[in-house]
Amino acid sequence: MKINNFVYCNPTKIYFGDQQLSHLAEEVKKHGDKALLVYGGGSIKKNGLYDRIMSILSGAGIETAECSGIEPNPQYTSVNRAAKICRDAGCQVVIAVGGGSVIDASKVVAQAAFYEGDCWDLVTKKVDEPRALPLIAVPTMASAGSENDAWAVISNADTNEKLDPWHAGYQPTAAFIDPSITYTVSPYQTAVGAADIFSHIVEIRYFLKDPKIEFVSEMMEVMAANTVKYGAIAVKDPNNTEARQNLSWLSAMITGGIMDMGGIQDMALHMTEYGIAAFYEIPHGHGIAILFPRWMQYVLSEETAPVFYHFGQKCFGIPSGLGDTEGAQKTIDALSHWLYEELGLESRLSAFGVTEDRLHDMAVKATGNHGGILHSITDLTTDDVEHIFKMCL
Repeated sequence: MKINNFVYCNPTKIYFGDQQLSHLAEEVKKHGDKALLVYGGGSIKKNGLYDRIMSILSGAGIETAECSGIEPNPQYTSVNRAAKICRDAGCQVVIAVGGGSVIDASKVVAQAAFYEGDCWDLVTKKVDEPRALPLIAVPTMASAGSENDAWAVISNADTNEKLDPWHAGYQPTAAFIDPSITYTVSPYQTAVGAADIFSHIVEIRYFLKDPKIEFVSEMMEVMAANTVKYGAIAVKDPNNTEARQNLSWLSAMITGGIMDMGGIQDMALHMTEYGIAAFYEIPHGHGIAILFPRWMQYVLSEETAPVFYHFGQKCFGIPSGLGDTEGAQKTIDALSHWLYEELGLESRLSAFGVTEDRLHDMAVKATGNHGGILHSITDLTTDDVEHIFKMCL
């Protein structure tokens, strides 16, 4: 197979392991001595991480302004609020402490610090602002890997939109990945994080029409299998060091760019989930978990069955010697068992208040920014997406 040309550069400096936060001040000092600290609902104050970070920063003479209350599926209004605090305080660097939502919001905050208008103009690319403040990420859970990429996902409840802008300035200059921080993450958040990691490996980069470099495909198979293994362990045993370390590094690896080399990305399942999140407050990883087996079932065909079956053998230990369709079905069943039994996630959208009369609007939102077609191993029309939603009720 032909490998597409590519250029690889990942400028994020990663500090991985216990006690690596001791280097936080030196990374901040590279950019200035006034920082904006962005975080979510206050769990970092309960578990002592807030005090630890503030002690490090104040001890190095770094002044801080704060913006808390960043919600899951972060709203553009929260970004506007944080950006104003950042500008008013004259901050020179942004520190994001939290999960993917906090880090995503902070990326746009770093850009919006140079733009006094509505940050939604930046998200929609109505306004091009090339500048962004340096961003340092301190992830508190293993999930979408936002600490190691230049994408952000921002929602707008006023227009029922969820968009994912890319900007070179969104790439964190440094990330501090301390697996011990994730010990206090609840079993539920651990589960939705593992589901999101799995999706980033398999849906976005593995189940594609475009072939991958062989060793990259094999690497993804191993990564997916380890996500399945350690996700289940961490849900049952939150203090399991091996599980937390593996999930934390898997989270960073899924977005570092290595798996993207020589091929393309497709995000049909992610875009489908965006249609849900545009109307309902469902954690992203949970929406993905509800959709994934139904999406596989819907696109199962003579073309996709061999791909699904091969993956099932590598990831779930499905035995060889079966017919492609039977093997693919066993793979789908194994995925469902992992998500809904081992991780304990709810399997139906109706549990979150989703009703059938809203499904068409959700499908239109999912495909609307993509010309009505979501590309993947099997392309999805708006009608296809609506049918998948019905399977999930």
